[in-house]
Amino acid sequence: MPKLVLLWLSASFLAGILTAGEVPRLIPWQYGLTLSAGLSLYAVLKKNPASGRSLFFALLIASFCLGSGRYYITEHTDSSDFLMQQSGGNTVSVQGKVVEPTLVSVDHGETIIQLENISSSDGQWLPAEGKLIVHLPPSFTFSYHTTLTLEGKLLTTVASDSKPHTSWLKRQGVDFQMYYPTLVSSSSAQTISFMGWLYSLKEKAYSVLQTILPFPESELLAGILLGLESRIPEYLQDAYHLTGTAHIIAISGFNISLIATMISKFFNRIFPYRVGAIFSIMTIALYTLLVGLQPAVVRAALMGIIAIPAYLIGRRIIGAHSLAISAACMALINPLILWDISFQLSFSATFGILMFTDYFAEKATGLIEKSQLPSKEFLAGYIKDFLLTALSAQIATFPVLIRYYENFSLISLLVNFLILPWQPAIMVVGGIALLAGLFSYPLGRILGWLAWFIAAFNDQIVLFFSQFPLSFTINQTIGFWGGIGLNLGLLIIVLRKSTRKSVVFTPGS
Repeated sequence: MPKLVLLWLSASFLAGILTAGEVPRLIPWQYGLTLSAGLSLYAVLKKNPASGRSLFFALLIASFCLGSGRYYITEHTDSSDFLMQQSGGNTVSVQGKVVEPTLVSVDHGETIIQLENISSSDGQWLPAEGKLIVHLPPSFTFSYHTTLTLEGKLLTTVASDSKPHTSWLKRQGVDFQMYYPTLVSSSSAQTISFMGWLYSLKEKAYSVLQTILPFPESELLAGILLGLESRIPEYLQDAYHLTGTAHIIAISGFNISLIATMISKFFNRIFPYRVGAIFSIMTIALYTLLVGLQPAVVRAALMGIIAIPAYLIGRRIIGAHSLAISAACMALINPLILWDISFQLSFSATFGILMFTDYFAEKATGLIEKSQLPSKEFLAGYIKDFLLTALSAQIATFPVLIRYYENFSLISLLVNFLILPWQPAIMVVGGIALLAGLFSYPLGRILGWLAWFIAAFNDQIVLFFSQFPLSFTINQTIGFWGGIGLNLGLLIIVLRKSTRKSVVFTPGS
């Protein structure tokens, strides 16, 4: 039986989900499970040296088929068809509770509710399931667990001839949408829940940021700290996109992976690695709570937390092992997340940081040691913590990014090198200013100016380099497979080097 069995089984399970989503179903997954059971029985009864390999192969088949079956079940246990038949394309009335408070942008607001009832053709209320996103003017805002009755046209989030993973809203768990329905009635929640308190705290925190920081840095901090980037000025968003640093202004897997790594390194320098890991995990958990437990943030934070212990003790394989298992567990709950860009960035950025950073750092340290530069140890640490961490994450996320965006910024690495050192300071000082502002406006205002100075300096760097948009367009197919090949090549080099080290330093070798 090969080593790291759970790693291979997790990878096979994920491959089964992806295959079921992308390839027409040729062989029912139940048949594959039957074949796996037969091979397992053969391996157990045969009891020869090849039995272990046969059993492992059978388990791989079973895991692949279970992944395929998980996607198939998700695809065919949807209540959308029933509710769409009830509506018949006509105006219907629905009732439900708000599960995500209104997110307001410039021209409209979006509220997500959990459906409870839908009106039938004869005016009777029928039980309903699923999540509905409602688009209304920005003056309509609803808090958590407000009960709404709406009247409008119910639209599915998945096209009739498409698979569920092709819909961004469906991947987020949203089944239906309504555009500018009539609000029949609304009733605020009578009890206070933990999630309701959390959302209220987030709204209050956003208001505090707007008062203690000048615009647009207040919106930048809202994006970084609270995940509310919808009101960041368009010119500033464009500047971050042009310089390949858009991961800074939004809650993304790339961003949280980098931040988690930096936080873990910071605590590891102060405390022993076990204590540092605990503090790092607690910090990421508190940050996730502050942001508001959005699904994308929870996924990205979990990926970052998983990487911390493995990274601190220098065990890449353990980190990759845990990463694969966690991805399989997440996909078991919601198989559609494998097509979500936030999940893909979280997974690939964490994988790149785990596998490539130390290899690049070793090469860079060797070059620095041979040079005549002063403060060699400080310089090597700085390059590893910021430049090489960003480089590792960018290499790993390149296939993902090029699959969704054709343009690739040539100055992205340089700008990341210049602004990444400021991100921990922006988060820490901005977070302290926000917490202070929640209790004392004058103190929050004072600390807010310090946070504003750092954030404004960060913005000016990005705005300056955005005037030189050195980017080029890459064919998405060629770029994707080229990026995959680059990562596989680097992975082989890193693993071979790790194998040589383990052989060299084996006691008695």
